Amino acid sequence: MNVINTYLYTQNLVAVTTDERVGNTLTMYFTPNVKIYRGVDQTVRIQFKNRDNKATSILGKTAVLTLTDKDQGTTLLSKTIEEVDAAKGVGRVRFLESDLLNLDAKYYTYGIKITDGEGITNPAYADDNYGANGTLELNEGVYPLFTASTTENFDGGDTGDAIYLDPYINRNDATHTAQVYFSSAFTGTLQIQVSLSPQTQGLNNDDWTVLRTVTYTAQEDSDVQIFNGVYSAVRFVRSTTTGTLSKILYRA
Repeated sequence: MNVINTYLYTQNLVAVTTDERVGNTLTMYFTPNVKIYRGVDQTVRIQFKNRDNKATSILGKTAVLTLTDKDQGTTLLSKTIEEVDAAKGVGRVRFLESDLLNLDAKYYTYGIKITDGEGITNPAYADDNYGANGTLELNEGVYPLFTASTTENFDGGDTGDAIYLDPYINRNDATHTAQVYFSSAFTGTLQIQVSLSPQTQGLNNDDWTVLRTVTYTAQEDSDVQIFNGVYSAVRFVRSTTTGTLSKILYRA
């Protein structure tokens, strides 16, 4: 029997704060890169320490993690660090799936700053050389991302537009769903056509194959068509006897 081991744990970061009550010796340490993934919510735990490598309280303070793109010189994300055990200097930051949707998979820079009750802001350091910036690695391709449905309204006639797909991502598990809507009792047919052509535009009629023909008689309630396969493009063709097949919401 094959066994897959999977581990559930929280990534932990050390953030060193300045504290005038302790010496100037900074204990040697190294904070590893933060590694997160698109397509899922994630939590990173942060331990605040002083320069003697002892936990320091963050009671009455506000800590914020800022994510920046060094190449563009822009701030992309700012997250308030939630308190887990403020007296012991433990907090956490939550990266939601929606936070990462528009970010490219690459390395980013993060920084943490702390504001005390008097409104004074100081950096929290990420390494043993008083570096205030750490590295966050954003990865993709592990968890599927939400894809909005494509709407086919047949604005250009009874043959819908070509919907281009990415067969290299879908692989052999590709599931396609088409929700068909009718604005009046519809009698006629709907063809689901697919293409294996490597072209990403300008397909000809010869590039299409009819995968399925659905016949409707006085259909008023919406209908769902589900099919599987790895295709480079999909389109829908309606043929009307009476009534109206008004639109299709398609998702692969």
